[in-house]
Amino acid sequence: VASQGGEEGNIKGIVHSFDESVEVAMKLMSLGLYIGINGCSLKTPENLEIVAQIPLDKVMLETDCPWCDIRPTHAGYEHLQTTFPTKKEKQYNRELAKEFCVKNRTEPSHVAQVAEVIAAVK
Repeated sequence: VASQGGEEGNIKGIVHSFDESVEVAMKLMSLGLYIGINGCSLKTPENLEIVAQIPLDKVMLETDCPWCDIRPTHAGYEHLQTTFPTKKEKQYNRELAKEFCVKNRTEPSHVAQVAEVIAAVK
């Protein structure tokens, strides 16, 4: 998309699960696109540095349910304040749904964690 040019601000949309360079982000934003950030966007220290440079009014918070959670191996993990109790999928049932999430499955409520990481690096 970025290489096809076009008038500035002519394109509308969101770049889902962004994990490219700051240069790519700036080009996409100059075309009128928003940058979608989720757990997959917050894996490395470099990812966090890039997210820190994206203007907040161009960021779309994503969970990418059921994938792209923020895992202990991700650089963004150290910035989490909110945790969600989990159960392995084999142990999960409807009664537990009010108290637990499925382990390693992102839920809509996890968007708070994405916001926490972004806030910490800004």
